[in-house]
Amino acid sequence: MAADSPDPQSLKSWQDAFQYPIPTVRRVEQELRRDIESNKEKLRALVGTRYRELVGTAETIVAMHRDMENVDMTLSDIGRRCNPRLMGKKYMHFNQINGETTDQDTTKRALAAQLALLHRCLVLISRTLRKRGSPLLMAKLLVISRLLHKTLSEQKTAPPFLETLRNRLASLRRGLRNRIEKRLASAKSTIDEVIEALAAYCLATSSSSDDAVAYYHKTRLDVVENQLELSKASGEKILTALRLYVQTLQVSKVLLSRRFTDVLNKLKSRPLFADPDIRNIDDLAFDVLGRWVATDLINFTPWIKLNEQSRQDADKTIKKWSKNAFDEFVGRSQCALSEWVDFPQLLQLRKETLELWLSAWSSTPTHSALQVLEGIRTIFNTRLTTILSDKANALGAFGEAVASEISNWDSTEHSCTQSLWDPELGTLDYSNGASAFKRAITDRLLGRDEDVSAAVNEYQNWLSSIENLKEAINALKEVRWPDVLDEAADEDLDIDVAAILNEDDTQVLWDALRAAVGQAFDNLQASFSDTSKPIGDSNCVEAAAFLLKLIRLVRRDLPHEFLSSDIQFAKDIIPGLQKILAMELIAHTQPLTFQKSESGLLPGRTLWEGDPELPSQPSPATFKYLRRLVESMDRHGPGLWDTSTIYVLHEYLQKELAERVAAFLGELKIPGDTSVLASAKETSPIEGEDDRPTSANEAYLHDLKAQLYFDTIFLQSALTGRGAEHTPLQQSAEKLRNSFGSEPGPSTKTMDQRAQEYWRRTRLLFGLLAVDTAW
Repeated sequence: MAADSPDPQSLKSWQDAFQYPIPTVRRVEQELRRDIESNKEKLRALVGTRYRELVGTAETIVAMHRDMENVDMTLSDIGRRCNPRLMGKKYMHFNQINGETTDQDTTKRALAAQLALLHRCLVLISRTLRKRGSPLLMAKLLVISRLLHKTLSEQKTAPPFLETLRNRLASLRRGLRNRIEKRLASAKSTIDEVIEALAAYCLATSSSSDDAVAYYHKTRLDVVENQLELSKASGEKILTALRLYVQTLQVSKVLLSRRFTDVLNKLKSRPLFADPDIRNIDDLAFDVLGRWVATDLINFTPWIKLNEQSRQDADKTIKKWSKNAFDEFVGRSQCALSEWVDFPQLLQLRKETLELWLSAWSSTPTHSALQVLEGIRTIFNTRLTTILSDKANALGAFGEAVASEISNWDSTEHSCTQSLWDPELGTLDYSNGASAFKRAITDRLLGRDEDVSAAVNEYQNWLSSIENLKEAINALKEVRWPDVLDEAADEDLDIDVAAILNEDDTQVLWDALRAAVGQAFDNLQASFSDTSKPIGDSNCVEAAAFLLKLIRLVRRDLPHEFLSSDIQFAKDIIPGLQKILAMELIAHTQPLTFQKSESGLLPGRTLWEGDPELPSQPSPATFKYLRRLVESMDRHGPGLWDTSTIYVLHEYLQKELAERVAAFLGELKIPGDTSVLASAKETSPIEGEDDRPTSANEAYLHDLKAQLYFDTIFLQSALTGRGAEHTPLQQSAEKLRNSFGSEPGPSTKTMDQRAQEYWRRTRLLFGLLAVDTAW
């Protein structure tokens, strides 16, 4: 786009500019404005220099006119009063005195005068250094001192004191060099002070104007690097480094114009000994000592090589330094921010840094304003995404704490699960809305004992930190950038800067946080998987219950906005833990046993109803077995038994009870079992009724199977979840139903209805066990 822009100098009238697109017209306008500002600066500098020279010339003319009048008056007075004979005699006597003066005396006096003048120059340089005076004046005195020392050192009778002066001169030269470097490095130096310091550098080191500009650039680059070399660079250091970078570019634009070369030309226009700044120094006593200085020294005029660059060459010089310096700034800023962990503070530093650059955007020549903007974004986005990753990976500490707790489970003491009906709850403080009481109820309901609470608190703290990060990222959209954005434009820039900073950067950080949180949960799942393996080997039900509670509480507070909608945290771990818990619960609960009564009487037979009489409630053993299961479950805490865990327990209970039903049914079919028959014979007083005991035994077995069938249907109702089909107890009930032979089906249907109805009436007695059952 920049290649299509017309040269403003080639436009004949303002109508010619509007033949191009609007962006091109705007660039032409900006270029014309920059040229106007540059010409204003050049004209101001030129007029100021010429005006000062004109005023100085006028003052000199006035002084010369006054002196001429005084001389004329004096000569007139002398002409009236003088005696020609007396004046002739004085002239003859004066020539005699001069004739008597030897050449050796003249040499000694010149040597002494030059030594005195050299010493005075060194004293003045030292005093000016202490008072932080003008470096250009010190450079002029340094050049004079160097010339005097060279002249003195070439004489055959050089005094020993000259070596001491030479060492002092070298020390003062280094001091002046350091003073120039400090002035160039200071961000508080004005453009005039920088120009004066560079002119002093050229004079003191015999450098060209290009060398001086290169030295300035090198000094500023070193300062930028030093600002960011600190092991823990503060945010202010980064701002200072960027401020130096911007200021250097703005000053370079002036240095590469005529303003700097005009100052150097003025130095080259007259001898140093004729410089008013030197002659007006009373401590030099130049009017006394100057007449003993050699003529070539008096007429010495410094020569400085001037290279007036074209506008294109100046732009290339600025862009070259700008690119190199900014690359260093980016690299060192990233290193300086590598130890920052405060996310909000880093966002604030990002805002201040971007505001600093955007405010100087339009007035700062650089290699590419867009690249500078992208570089600043890269500096902060890289570190911000790293902090987000580190904050998200802190979830690993939670996994490590859980693994440590489970590995040391057997060697540490653990608090017992407390009941919801503990009398101690009534003694809690009920002030402030009974917050302590409600918290205790919630903890006991969810199974948050001391071990679980300690682990969950660490997870909650991590969630809070993630929430704070989310709020900080969302706040980026509300940042209002300075109005200078409306004026900032670049020839290659046609983008919305505010949208990039507020929307694109927010999306970058949001994506980074989402990816980091997702990876953190993947790592946590892997950690829990490794932690659960020792539990499976040791069958430690308390540790399995602890891990199940933690997984359930983590699932309850998942940050869903950072995770995929179909995530199922620890889905591969939970079945194994639930199996351990279910098997351990079944093993530690007194089992349900079906057995024949030795008395031949069936418990609860008198409560049968209907015609024919059929069971209307489960056997006491079955009812008590379910109650024992509920008590065992309650001992592990109500917060452990969610729906999925209950389903797993149902599954293993179904298998266990189906095996027991099948085994007892097999016992009933064993031939030769006459225990009931013998009991019936002992109780029969009538000898003619030999067939009645056999009939009674068959009736007892029939009732026993009927009660067993009712119990099986009742257990199936209690241990079958919604949607479950072909369960083991259902198969056992089918076998029992077939064992009744050719009896009509309505009896079994009646028992099915009664068993299911009885479960519906009594299910609340088995609260933990009756979660989401089919009936």
